[in-house]
Amino acid sequence: MVKINYKFRKEIMKSNYFESAIGFIILIISAFFLFKYVSVNFDRSEYENYELSANFLKVGGIQVGNDVKLRGVKVGTVSSVTLNDEYFAEVKFFVYSNILIPKDSQVSVASEGILGNKYLSIIPGDKSSGFLEKNELIEKVNDYESIEDQVSKIIFLATQ
Repeated sequence: MVKINYKFRKEIMKSNYFESAIGFIILIISAFFLFKYVSVNFDRSEYENYELSANFLKVGGIQVGNDVKLRGVKVGTVSSVTLNDEYFAEVKFFVYSNILIPKDSQVSVASEGILGNKYLSIIPGDKSSGFLEKNELIEKVNDYESIEDQVSKIIFLATQ
């Protein structure tokens, strides 16, 4: 049987209390940052949003969860991308309820650089035309143009 010196055992106990206190403080700080992360990135509830839709010929990689931006500022989130009966890509998206979108606004598919994420870009129209209501369809759309489409247009213009 091994005897442990009383003084040595007391030092071990002190270091265990200190390590436990430090671990508890780190745990509290981690929980605080986790709470902040969840509260900042939490998608707003349906009660704080209204849904709009737009029909595109090509959506070029828009997916559920992509941003909806107005003048570069996030104002909503894409909620669904489906093919409707007329073979158009129907994109439904939520817009924050405190953002009013004029009826004659235009929606286009934009990209954050060559390899960046795609997002819906809203170009606001004239406020005098009124504002879009819940579940309305935005008529003015600009379809997605891939790099191949843009290069072929440049080549076609250069050959004329």
